Parts: sequence; structure tokens; C-alpha cells
Amino acid sequence: MQTSSSVKHLKLVTGEELICEVLDEARESIVVNNAMSLMQNTLKNGEKFYTFKTYMVYQDTPMNCILIFTDKIMSLAVPAKEMVDQYQTAVKELALYLEEENVSSLENDFDEDPKTLDDWLDEMKKESADDDDMDSDIDGMLMN
Repeated sequence: MQTSSSVKHLKLVTGEELICEVLDEARESIVVNNAMSLMQNTLKNGEKFYTFKTYMVYQDTPMNCILIFTDKIMSLAVPAKEMVDQYQTAVKELALYLEEENVSSLENDFDEDPKTLDDWLDEMKKESADDDDMDSDIDGMLMN
């Protein structure tokens, strides 16, 4: 992760607030990663608190960069130290979660018996035979 000076708090024209690492800035856009939306939550007693969630689906690793056009940014600020600390904790927890999920999915892949090409073809034939009642665009049409 970059130094805390690269972490910025953005308010977009949509009203969304982001905290992210700014990797590069140009006149018309900025490149960010580890972008998280700030979500306001309210407890039953009226107390408010904020949480983070990934800004874009499947854009949650440091290798995924997002281009944000500057005309869509209303404000850009340096976040408070407490916010940066919480953000860095959230990014680390997300990285650990993704690592565990990746290891788990790889382990599951190895649990299955390897399939041969014949196995795949047999499975496809069986699936197509099961779809006899499948609707078709050409049913009942006459040839010219």
C-alpha cells in the first residue's frame, strides 16, 4: 500500500463518498485503487457510524485500478488520520479475506476428479438431452 499521503477522500457528483489510494493524476482523470465507499449506518438508539464497502464489484485487489473522471468529482480532501487508520485496516482485512477465499477455491478445485474430454462431451450430451422441452425461436416455422 502507498503512504498515507496518497490516500484521499473523494465526494462524487452522485453523492457517493470514497476513500482510496491515488496512483496518478491527470487533468481529466485520476487513477485509484483500493477504492472503498463510505456507508453511513444508524443504530436503533440513533447513534451513527460509518463502514467501508468496495466501490466497484470485483475491483477489490491492489492490482485493480479504477479511472475516475475529474468532472465527476465534487471534492477531494486529505482524510483524518483516524479515517486513514480504519481504511488501512479494512484494506488489510479484505486482502486476508480474498487470500483465504482464493486458497479455499483452489483446494476445492483439487478435490474433484479430473475430467477427460470424453467426460465433458458426455456431460454436454446429457444436458442437451435433458433440454428437450427447451423453447426455440424456430419451432413451428416453415422453410421458404
